[in-house]
Amino acid sequence: MAFCWLVTGWLGNAILYAESVDFQIEEAEATVITSDRLTFSQRNQYALFEDNVIVRDQNMRMRADRLTVFFDDANQAERIEATGRVVMQQEDTTAWAQSATYDVELGTIFLEGTPRIRRGRDVLEGDTITFWRFENKMVCEPRARLVLFPEEDSSTMSLFGE
Repeated sequence: MAFCWLVTGWLGNAILYAESVDFQIEEAEATVITSDRLTFSQRNQYALFEDNVIVRDQNMRMRADRLTVFFDDANQAERIEATGRVVMQQEDTTAWAQSATYDVELGTIFLEGTPRIRRGRDVLEGDTITFWRFENKMVCEPRARLVLFPEEDSSTMSLFGE
């Protein structure tokens, strides 16, 4: 039996279900996490998903070998760590890494382990990539490499958008 973790909002107010993966969620704003194994410890304030981890919500999809959600004293998610073959997809953007850490309060996503982000045909890679969701800011370091392709409807590409 696969485990499902239904979360309203992005990992706030968690509700645990031991149901089959085919179980239907009616809440449009729910986040659903499935895995082969779930270990939950209220005393230690974490939920650990192992093997075939899939996260689905209305804005993004993610796969990983392992996902740990750490909760604060109010039982709200404060940090999420995904490890092992992490793949995140949102619209036309896909990110790959060996690990991804999300700080819920700061809105930062830290990718490491050969991280790479592809948007359309363009690719960004480096040793680490940090993205600040609330500021729409990204830092890639060291050995940052960005590959840009001209837009398909344009015969030339200008650095300055002219």
